Amino acid sequence: MKTNRMCVCLMGMMLVVSFAFPVPSWATPESQAAAPFLLFQPSARSAGMGEAYIAIADGANATYYNPAALADDTNRHMSTTMYKPVPSLASDIFTSFGAYTQPVEGVGNLGFSLIYTSLGSQHRTDSQGQDLGKFTSYGLAVAVSYGAFVVKNVAVGTTMKFIHESLAPQGAGIEKGKGAGTSFAGDLGFMWQATDKFTLAWALRNVGPNITFIDADQADPLPQNFTIGIAYTALQRGNSTLLFAADIYKPLADTGFFSFATGWSDRNGGEELKDIDYRTGIEWSYNLSEESAFALRAGYFHDQDGERNSPTFGLGLKYNWASFDLSYFANRGTTLEDVFRFTGGFSF
Repeated sequence: MKTNRMCVCLMGMMLVVSFAFPVPSWATPESQAAAPFLLFQPSARSAGMGEAYIAIADGANATYYNPAALADDTNRHMSTTMYKPVPSLASDIFTSFGAYTQPVEGVGNLGFSLIYTSLGSQHRTDSQGQDLGKFTSYGLAVAVSYGAFVVKNVAVGTTMKFIHESLAPQGAGIEKGKGAGTSFAGDLGFMWQATDKFTLAWALRNVGPNITFIDADQADPLPQNFTIGIAYTALQRGNSTLLFAADIYKPLADTGFFSFATGWSDRNGGEELKDIDYRTGIEWSYNLSEESAFALRAGYFHDQDGERNSPTFGLGLKYNWASFDLSYFANRGTTLEDVFRFTGGFSF
């Protein structure tokens, strides 16, 4: 049966990207990239602090945010998250994350992580509009991370990841490809603990070749991005600690592997500034005992080009070897409103 000339896999991609990143009058860099599921952040602690997390990433979640943070760790950690990133628009889209870290004495620390995101179900139709059945789209990333100190208080880390995205079971008409693409990417992280109270960090993520769904001429870039951030312990008195964090995020999705270089100047100056997101957060924690603590969090997320400007809230509880974090992302008036995120963590 003859199919619609518009490629089904491209339609699926456009649908998913529009869910993840609402596009205003101009296209955002994220909306032009493949594998947008790589941008669904896993940590509820991060979400509660406005996603300002590069300089305070810890435990198994460091494999996603900043692998350099793995260096300052002597325990094994596990972390798991699953949530719906667009609950008000599509109930069948969800993302899940799992990670494990293993210290290796005298070498550094290793991390292993897995992201699986269901991008929902769509109907496939022919050129006459007849329903040819449903198909499910998904994204998958498997990664290995490593972090170590290079000098005292200065750590670096890297992550290598395998990426697979299936948008449709096959192309349409005379289009080549099967509606699925595979690529690989790397992250690079840096963390400098300048004092006991102040940390500076940055991370460059998702650097890799384009993903091909139809043919090489129509390949799509990965969602490369760069984030720099600080963390400052403003108060540490008795059992109470007040932590402040701030991140500046720059998307770099351009035309290919070297987007991390060309993505800084592929638009005019005004649009480049609009691309930048600003994230701030605070966390007040209180130690109930040597083995238990709770935390209250708040933050603000400012994304001008994506029109996502929202306060965030969260709380955390730690007891012995287990930790639990919950966050709420308001995002009122967008497809990302009322997002709750829960993360469970374990140390042993």
